[in-house]
Amino acid sequence: MENHEWCAVVPAGGRGTRLRPLTSEIPKPLVKVCNVPLIDFAISHLIHAGIKHIIISLAHQGELIEKHINKTWTPDKLGDVKLESYIVDSKGNADAYRMMIDLVDAKKIVVSMSDVITNLPLKKLMDFHSNKQGIATISMKTVESNISQYGVVLIDKNHRIYLFLEKPAPMELYVSSIAQKADLYLHTNIINTGIYAFKKEIDDILEETGLNDFGGEIFPYLLDNDYKMYGFIENYYWMDCGNPTTYKWANWDLLRKYAWPITPNGKEYDGVFVMGVINSGENVIIDKPSCFGEYVELHDQVKIRELTTIGNHVEIGKGSEIKKSVIWDNVKIGDGCKITDSIICNDCKIEDNVILNDATIAPRCTISSNTNLSGKSLDLGQSI
Repeated sequence: MENHEWCAVVPAGGRGTRLRPLTSEIPKPLVKVCNVPLIDFAISHLIHAGIKHIIISLAHQGELIEKHINKTWTPDKLGDVKLESYIVDSKGNADAYRMMIDLVDAKKIVVSMSDVITNLPLKKLMDFHSNKQGIATISMKTVESNISQYGVVLIDKNHRIYLFLEKPAPMELYVSSIAQKADLYLHTNIINTGIYAFKKEIDDILEETGLNDFGGEIFPYLLDNDYKMYGFIENYYWMDCGNPTTYKWANWDLLRKYAWPITPNGKEYDGVFVMGVINSGENVIIDKPSCFGEYVELHDQVKIRELTTIGNHVEIGKGSEIKKSVIWDNVKIGDGCKITDSIICNDCKIEDNVILNDATIAPRCTISSNTNLSGKSLDLGQSI
């Protein structure tokens, strides 16, 4: 087994239940944002940080993810990076890591997520972890929101964590803790952004305790047993594509370049990202920012407005207008349609003069002509 300074483990076994109906047929790591599967963002992020050994721990629909990885991440593309994936029956992200312990060949490990978009400065987090020499480092980010929605962290001036709760009780519970140590600082509105760095000795703790989840079980255990754990708190882009609304936001944010240097798939032409040739009719309008997959056909007088993502093998009929929407692959949209703030998944047929507003259409749906749908979702294979 080759030794590296750093190795990465990516638990990618979640079912993506909150993201349904987008995950009706595919696992969450294969859901595309601006025509890039979420798992590819995670792998690229780790490679960009200089990590040479990446292990993907799969579970739900693992065969589909494995097939995608093998097709996309070829030896030519990986170079000197070793990427391997395994399907296991894990009970949580810590359990998924535990099942990969024998494959980990480094003294320091990054555990990343397979279903977020972030430009977290990972190399900086890794250096921070090495300098602090604690057993664990948690990636964190401050947000402007209500404390009850996010977390509370109690740290000292060196960023050592003394208390970390993702769903805190009333603030009065912490007053006595703060009073005991003058150099502790209370941070509110903190989110755990789900990327961790560990010393190899975390392996023994996982084996001994049998705990299955990092955030809910492992981190409280480490604090209770006085292990040194640190918070890496920076200002960076981070979006959990956990439900259809935040999924749309992630697409819009990439188009706006909020997550730079992460961008949509394809070559950019002044704010329009294109993967292949667009077969375009007369008087077609394409606003920026927007992005297009391969084999896209736009009939006469089609209007693609800002913040729209179009996938592969998509045909849009005469006079239709698409705005702030995400269209997946193998979709046919008829004439005179108006689609706004909506998601249309794979293999759907939208007939003529359909109006969709804030709608989520599951894969393999058919919507008949002159239908008006607002604020609703269709389930897998539904016809209306």
